[in-house]
Order: sequence, then C-alpha cells, then structure tokens
Amino acid sequence: MATSAATIAAAVAAKARREVREHFEEANAFEPAAAVAYEPPGRAHRQQFDSMVGRGIVKITADGLYWFDRDADRAEEERRRAAAVVVLKIVLIVLAILVATVAITSAMR
Repeated sequence: MATSAATIAAAVAAKARREVREHFEEANAFEPAAAVAYEPPGRAHRQQFDSMVGRGIVKITADGLYWFDRDADRAEEERRRAAAVVVLKIVLIVLAILVATVAITSAMR
C-alpha cells in the first residue's frame, strides 16, 4: 500500500511540475521581459511551483511576475542525473561485493 501511495504521489508531483513548466513555455516566458502571472491551480502545483522558485528555476520580477530560467532547469537536471549515476555505481559495487562473497563462500565448501 505504501509503495503504491508513494508511486501515486510521485506521479502527481511530476505531472504538476510538468504543467507548471508548460504554463511558462506556452507564454514563452523565458526572460524577465517576458514574465507572466502565475497562480497555481492546486496544492500539488503550489508545492512544485514553490520548489521551483526556491531552487531558482522560476524567478520573480520586481513587479511580481514570473519567468522560467531554462539554464537553471538544465543545471538542475544535470545534478539529478549525476546523483543517479552515483547511486547506480554504489548499487553496482555492492552487488559486485555480494557476488564475490557468494563465489568465495561457495569455493570454500
């Protein structure tokens, strides 16, 4: 049950994040001069929007409008991928150690 709830929550968050981004893409709001208003339609959108503002992906202008910083978004994606590669390497190392341990234990019998 918890796994399916976590999966659903992740899917809702991903959809909201995509829809927030699409709002700025449709308005072509990729620089301060093209900034637009944005009012999140729901709680998930509010959470993703606030997170994107906090991480510097969505930026606010002096007059309270917002724009989407594509460079910041790309940098964030690169950080995520780098973290995923590190996790994958750790998993592979642990797996290799387990395989070696099993092989050595089997050879000693």
